[in-house]
Amino acid sequence: MTAEEREPATTAPPREEPIGPGERAPLFRLPAVTTEAEQIEVSFEDVLAEGDVLLVFYQDDGMPICTSELKAFAQEHETLRSAGVQVFGMNTNGLGSHARFQERDRFPFPLFSDFFGEVVRAYGLWDEDERKSRRALVLVGGDGVVRYVEPHFNPGNLAAFEAVFTELGLA
Repeated sequence: MTAEEREPATTAPPREEPIGPGERAPLFRLPAVTTEAEQIEVSFEDVLAEGDVLLVFYQDDGMPICTSELKAFAQEHETLRSAGVQVFGMNTNGLGSHARFQERDRFPFPLFSDFFGEVVRAYGLWDEDERKSRRALVLVGGDGVVRYVEPHFNPGNLAAFEAVFTELGLA
């Protein structure tokens, strides 16, 4: 199948600016890799039917700062899960890269592979200079409306990390 023959991951148009709170989150369908390095296909619409979702956008599998970003949310996974929040990592790396990353670090949440960058662009989180996703956080309510966005997330910034938990009433 050629790139032209495949179904796009989302029908939402690309954005120049990051999505903001109060906006409807673009729906999408993407492959993902689970903790056990199993490849699955995920409909974001189905995921939202189960409750709030935290999308953790990161640049590259295995890079130190990105690993720190995902490990921070892995460490708080049970707290988030008990609050009804599902966590997913997302970047433009392929499924093989995600599988190796999951085998190495075993994050307790799936990693979406947005290989063509369509979803990253629909959320306005494409880094044109780097040609990949920015490090960012997007909290989407189960109703599909964005509740919180950190468009330039730095995992070393404790205040930015805590802001997500404050929005959820957990801090």
